Order: sequence, then structure tokens, then C-alpha cells
Amino acid sequence: MVELRTFDGDAKEASRFINGVWQELYGKKLPLAIWDEHFFDWLLFREGKAPRDYLVGAYADGKLVGTLFAEPARIRLGTQDVDGTYGSWASVAPSHRRQGIGGKLAQEMFQRHRERGARLLLGCVAAGTDGAGFWHQTKHARILNGMGLWVHVFDAQALTRWSMHASERALFTMARPFLRHRFRRAQAQSIRPYRPSDLPRCMALVQRMMKAVTLGYGYTTERLAHQLQYREVPRTFVLEQAGEVQGFVNSYSLRMTGRETMTAEVVDMMAFEDAVPVTERRRLLQVAMQDMERRGVSCAAMLRGPCIPASLMWRAGWVPFPGEANVTCLLPAPGVELPAAPSVFTHLR
Repeated sequence: MVELRTFDGDAKEASRFINGVWQELYGKKLPLAIWDEHFFDWLLFREGKAPRDYLVGAYADGKLVGTLFAEPARIRLGTQDVDGTYGSWASVAPSHRRQGIGGKLAQEMFQRHRERGARLLLGCVAAGTDGAGFWHQTKHARILNGMGLWVHVFDAQALTRWSMHASERALFTMARPFLRHRFRRAQAQSIRPYRPSDLPRCMALVQRMMKAVTLGYGYTTERLAHQLQYREVPRTFVLEQAGEVQGFVNSYSLRMTGRETMTAEVVDMMAFEDAVPVTERRRLLQVAMQDMERRGVSCAAMLRGPCIPASLMWRAGWVPFPGEANVTCLLPAPGVELPAAPSVFTHLR
């Protein structure tokens, strides 16, 4: 008999179970992120101090056989920010699939949302997995069209060795002579790592950035502080002029499995004061990119969305990549309506 209860493990156990399930199910056919214990500690556990209201585990004879995780979050819905959650990492052990455990986890998650007044769960579903099909069958779920990526390649040879698809390997091989590291010429003057004293200005920049968003991850000051700095996981660079922060770039690293393992960087957020010229925005991004290359990152990715102009990304050497992530909205609360044509800001998890 399967028991559903609050997950009682730590970030290390969550990492071991979820990565094990995903690698067994998809590791031979899809490139996969390795969500290590530092990643889960940053987002969900915070050294065991984070709330566990939305960390749901399925147990069979005391053994973990399924997870569905989310963090409490403010979600932009139309012109308002409402209580909700962000996450997923829906995983069921291959030994216990086709026993309805995924559906039971979803129902338990819905119930917890209703009890706590949370209006929706927002997340991303990776293309090629069973996630989209599962959520399509779930009552109150909405799957939005796939979001494309911005991608920058630092090491085309590493990507060629890593890619599981012959067509991608051929593309990276042909493109290698045309990949130029223009960002290497960027000067770091007035650009530095984030400090906690920068938080009020960064929050003001995020609020300005979110004006174009009608569905997405919203930030409180406390959550933004955690996003911008937590141990060595996220990295944030700021542009300071006349003693005031005018922009920031925030990212984190992931190991990715394929034919071999490589390091990728995920850019979660960029925000700027309106008056900052494109040349200065590009310079800040390029300084962050120099740091990525120094740390051995092979490629970087960012979800395309309404908050960052395409001209900035093109000029910094990034290129658009086809849609790889479907935005998932779970609506357990009655009467929740999504915008008809939402302008989406979310994270690539």
C-alpha cells in the first residue's frame, strides 16, 4: 500500500531519488540536467529551514517511490500577484509506475493548495518526457505552448561530443568556425558581484521588469535575496553607476548528461533601469559570460520571454533555439482564470 505524506528526507535524498528515476527512464534518449543536492537545497530545503507544505512523497513499505515538489511563491496572474507555488519534479520509481501514484501525488498537491489558499502551481515540463502527457490527463491542468531558448555556445567541441543527436552534432561542427567570443573584449569597470546591500535596488528593477508580465514567477524581497545569493549556487553580477545599481544578471550552473557530461549555465534573470543603454546592458551580460567561460561552462541558456529584448541577446552572441519547455499551470483553486494570451516570465528548471 502506498502512503502519501510530506517528504521527510533532505536535499541529498531528493537529488539521489529524482536523478535516479529520470536517468533510468530517459537517460538513454534525452539530455538531462543533474539536480544535485546543492541545487535542491537552494530552491527547496535551505538547510532544512524551508517550509515543507508542498514537498509531497509517496512511500511503499517506508521506501520512497514518488515525489512531487513545489515551493511557495507569489505568482503573477494578470495584473496581480497571488499566492501559489512553483515546481514539479514529478517522479515515480520505474518499479511502481502504472499504479496511479502520479495521479495520487497530484491530488494530494491539489488538496494542499486548497487548504492553504494557494491558487495555482506554475512550472516547466521538459520536452520529450512523459510530463506533458500526464498533465494533459490531469483535471485543472493547462499546458501552454513551448517556450524557446536563447543559447550561447562557449565550447562547440564539447557540445559536439555531448549531443545525443547526429543532426545537432553536425550543426555544432559546421558552426564552430563562426563562433566568436566577442564578449572577451568587455571591460569590467563598474561591474561587480552582488552584495546584500544591493537588494532594495534589485527589487525595484525586478518590479519594473515585471510590468510586461501577465503570468509568471513573482518575487518578494525575501525570495529575491535568496535567488540572488545563497552559498555558491547562484551567481549575480551588478552594474553600478553613480553609486546605484542600474542592472543585474543572475545565473546558476548545472551538469548535463548526454553522450558525455558537460557544464551548462542557466540565466534566470536580467533586469535593468530603463535609462541604461544597450551597450552597457550588453557589457554587463558579457562580463557575466566571461565568468562562465572561466569556470568551464560549455554553453548557456535562458528562456525567451517579454522581459529581455532580442536585440540585446543577438548583440551579445546568443542565438534563438526552438521551444524546449512547456509551461504548466495547475489550477486547484476554483474560479482561477488564466490570461487569454499570457505574457510569460518563468524559470528553466
